[in-house]
Amino acid sequence: MSETPPPAVRPAISAVEAAQQAFEHTRRLLFPFRFERWLALGFVSFLDQCGRGGGAPQFHVPTSPSGSDRGSRSADFAPIMDWVGSHALLIAAVAAVVLAAIVVLTALVLWLSSRGIFMYIDDVATGRDDVARPWREHKDRANSLFAFRFILGLATLLGVLLLVALGGALLIGTWKGRIGGPAAIATALLVLLPLLLLQIVASGLLSVALRDFVAPLQWQLGTSCLEAFKVLVRLVKAHPGTFGIYLLLKIGFSIASAVLVLVAGCLTCCCAFLPVVTQTLLQPLFFFERSWSLCILRQLGHDVLRSDEGAQLS
Repeated sequence: MSETPPPAVRPAISAVEAAQQAFEHTRRLLFPFRFERWLALGFVSFLDQCGRGGGAPQFHVPTSPSGSDRGSRSADFAPIMDWVGSHALLIAAVAAVVLAAIVVLTALVLWLSSRGIFMYIDDVATGRDDVARPWREHKDRANSLFAFRFILGLATLLGVLLLVALGGALLIGTWKGRIGGPAAIATALLVLLPLLLLQIVASGLLSVALRDFVAPLQWQLGTSCLEAFKVLVRLVKAHPGTFGIYLLLKIGFSIASAVLVLVAGCLTCCCAFLPVVTQTLLQPLFFFERSWSLCILRQLGHDVLRSDEGAQLS
């Protein structure tokens, strides 16, 4: 009687192990160096990175006036408030035009980024450096991802505007004496600021999930963004620790990458800060970052890596 073969040993699911696999995948596919390959991948990764940069907004909080100074500042501020009140319709129209322009520009950037995400996934997973083929081939999936991201961004924008409007109404009411003094403002800020922070963090986490895992699942399964998102939810529920460690490690990696880009820019007289040039010069950095989540999905049973080199990874 033949013996039953032992069950196949499933590789451990580890974000650290996935990083090691991504490093090996990057080394095999990008070296030896070929300029035309790095340049093509630099352009594709630039599209993938569209809309992900930018500095954080900075706020200036003035000190509360007191004594006679309060009265003089209120007197100086009164003509401005009168002008705002008499030109409310004009201000609202200008604000609506500016907001519409921001929404249109954001939509364009998100659309280009969504197309670039699938192009870069395709090139990293298959070991090729195509531009035109993945642009055409993944149009429907990219549009599905774009719709999901646009709705998420619009909801975040509306939520932030609502909180800012509430804060503005509170400040105006306090200035006119309709609402209690500093204590009321402090209490409201203790509510509004955590809500604003929570909204921004939740939006950021969803954005990372969509790019790092949902889009690759779409690419591998051939499904819509919503269906791939449902698959990711099941994976996160089954392996919360793996995704949590990945998130913490990626925060550290992002900080180190920003420092490296800054150093490269300084050493090249700011040439490394130019679009596409950054992604070309530092292509191994971007290639590794894109490969990392693909290697995690491979450990979870979704073999996204299809290149001959990727198939050799254990």
